[in-house]
Amino acid sequence: MGDPLSVAASVAGLVSLGLQTTEYLYKYYAAYKDREEDLAKTTNRLSDLLQILSVIDEVLRLRKWRSDEQTTLQNIENAIYRSEDVIQDLQEEVRKFQKEPTTNVTTAVRAVGRRAAYPFRKGTLAKLDEDVGAFRENLLIALQALHLKEHQNTQNDIEEVKHIVKSAQAQNLAAGVRQWLRAPDATVDYNAACTKRHAGTGRWFVQGPSFTAWLQRDNSFLWLYGFAGCGKSVLCSTAIQHAFRQQRGRAGSAIAFFFFTFNDESKQDVSALLRALLLQLSGQIAGVEADLAKLQDSTNHGTPAVPVLMEHLRQAVTRSRHVYIVLDALDECPAGNVRRDVLAMIQTMRQWSLPGLHLLVTSRDLPDIRDHLYSQDQTQDREYVALSDHNVRQDIHDYLIHHVDHDPGLRRWGDHRGKIKDYLTQHANGVFRWVDCQLQSLRDCPRSVRHLEKRLRDLPPSLDETYERMLCNIDAASQDDAQRILALLCCSTRPLSVNELIDALAIDLEGDKGFDADRRFEGTDDLLCICPGMIEVHLTTRQTDSSFSDDDTPAQAVRIAHFSVQEYLVSDRIKRGRAARFAISAAVEHARISQTCLLYLSDDKFLGQAMTPDLVEQYPFAMFAARYWYQHYRQADAESATHLSVKATMFLREHTMLDHWIRLHDPERPWRTKFDYGTSAKDRVSATYYAALLGLEDVLARVLSVSRADVNAQGGVYGNALYAASYKGHEAVVQILLEKGADVNAQGGEYGNALQAASLCGYERVVQMLLEKGADVNAQGGFYSDALEAASIGGHERVVQILLDTGALEDYEEEG
Repeated sequence: MGDPLSVAASVAGLVSLGLQTTEYLYKYYAAYKDREEDLAKTTNRLSDLLQILSVIDEVLRLRKWRSDEQTTLQNIENAIYRSEDVIQDLQEEVRKFQKEPTTNVTTAVRAVGRRAAYPFRKGTLAKLDEDVGAFRENLLIALQALHLKEHQNTQNDIEEVKHIVKSAQAQNLAAGVRQWLRAPDATVDYNAACTKRHAGTGRWFVQGPSFTAWLQRDNSFLWLYGFAGCGKSVLCSTAIQHAFRQQRGRAGSAIAFFFFTFNDESKQDVSALLRALLLQLSGQIAGVEADLAKLQDSTNHGTPAVPVLMEHLRQAVTRSRHVYIVLDALDECPAGNVRRDVLAMIQTMRQWSLPGLHLLVTSRDLPDIRDHLYSQDQTQDREYVALSDHNVRQDIHDYLIHHVDHDPGLRRWGDHRGKIKDYLTQHANGVFRWVDCQLQSLRDCPRSVRHLEKRLRDLPPSLDETYERMLCNIDAASQDDAQRILALLCCSTRPLSVNELIDALAIDLEGDKGFDADRRFEGTDDLLCICPGMIEVHLTTRQTDSSFSDDDTPAQAVRIAHFSVQEYLVSDRIKRGRAARFAISAAVEHARISQTCLLYLSDDKFLGQAMTPDLVEQYPFAMFAARYWYQHYRQADAESATHLSVKATMFLREHTMLDHWIRLHDPERPWRTKFDYGTSAKDRVSATYYAALLGLEDVLARVLSVSRADVNAQGGVYGNALYAASYKGHEAVVQILLEKGADVNAQGGEYGNALQAASLCGYERVVQMLLEKGADVNAQGGFYSDALEAASIGGHERVVQILLDTGALEDYEEEG
């Protein structure tokens, strides 16, 4: 690629002069525009011209023109040169104007005479309008040349996005390895961010020194941070595409990315992140797929521990000259241990000091994230980029130009569109999300200048105040439904489809009807009308095998419109304002979602029919309900869980309900997202077993209290209830079973006994509980022979030490 082209100094000077002259004329006439219709028209034309000049000036100052863009640049320069005479005419007009305008035309005429009246004469206005029109026409030619190039760039962008997605999905990876890895699909979120991008978004960032250094320096790190709603994810997608563009065609380069997602639990932890990165790199770096196949065999097809995944990622990076890893929205990881694990992983990656590793992360500037990422070495100033109003303002301005000029609901404002763009740009403070919300308000504004100006003056200054107003403006008759929609979307384990959400809302939680088909809404528009601006529908395209994926996100998913919406709804701030009734308590809502699922699965009409594809189509919420009712139960508050345990116990003990459930979802193989019509009653295990497997201590206690269940009954993939609970690490359940007389040394299952299963997975407390109850530390059998070998294979040093301290290896030493 040749050296970048530069804009002729004379052209840049003409544009700058034209901008200054037009700005002066605009400000001059703006003081009088409300006096006469002709003055208002002139002012609006000047405003429009000022907007066009600002765009061209910004492009000429900041854009780096490539050698293959010489024709485009020449066309733009020629169009501007043709405006030179017009610019001189406008300057001459300015010299004739008074320097200090008064606020009254009559006073101005009387005070200063003919010179003061000159700007308001019909002839002056006509000549000015003619010049402005000619200037505007030439500039539009320049813009057209620019837009044609941008259109071509957009088409190229689309092709690049497709190529990036195809590369990230590693479609050539062996099906068996893909099914075992069960990596969440990061391309869904990348595509969503790309759709919100417009031409030029983030150019200031990817052409800036920090990003350039990140691309080029060995072992580089870059943290991009900013407040909620400032466009970090969209900027992240720009960075991914720019990195791809820069490295395309260079041997030994690979790119992988991950978007942490607040409303999808499958994209919120270290294991999910590492599995997604390894999946993407397996399609780009030779040898990674073979390494994963070996790992699959060594773990006996189980999910590898995080340290093992980390080591395989490190090895993958060493196999390539350059690996660019982009992680978006660290702040959308749940605060606490989950986020600490993610941050610790990032620290470990930086400590590898691998020359070919380039790591970029984005987040809000939160204390725990800053403490982990911020270096005390002040010489590393390029490792951090703060998204400020100054940086983002041009992106917001360009975004407004596009939306206000093309959105039918905003385009109707005609000559007043410049006023909307100016006001929102000046008051956005760098927050895209705030701009989006205000555009929604302006679409609904009655069409008159007075109403528009009042609406602009009354716009809420912050996101919190914006959300409060939006919620309070919801029709009183719809507020209950709105609250429930928001709660479902904020707290559901994964995003819901339109039909899933509609059926979930049709459950009567307060009465005794359960599922009531008469409560169903008709479709998407009804949901969007109830919560305008607070929710949105996303279309996703996933090409991974959905039979063995943790990502069962529907193709058309309803989501909370922005992370800041959810953050506000669950905060204490909302409780102190007028929208307090919409406040969400996550623990309470998890109980309500679990109750919703159980009521839906218990519907008499649903249970009275054979399990077929037609039945599932008639009951679209059934798959979600079957897969996630117990996950929401485990996150419910204690009081709600105790109350809900009655319903859950009945559900697990009633054979018809149980049979329908395990046909929809196999809790022993939860990664299978397609249901099995052929599952029969012989595959059904006891309520005790399922309660233990799923970690439902309240339900287990109730099952054991109302029946004479045998806690040592054999059956299921894991052999018995204690083994199942130990393998899953459910400490409270293990304690209950041991107190009820469970055989701590019972044999069965793939790993022989409960101790070996808990050791393999690294559950220290469960291992200690089993040993304290007399578990044989040297018991033989199972895939790994004994607990010590299992713990060693799993890489769990503390468990190995516990086993050694309790007598592991003594039998070997005596035999030796």
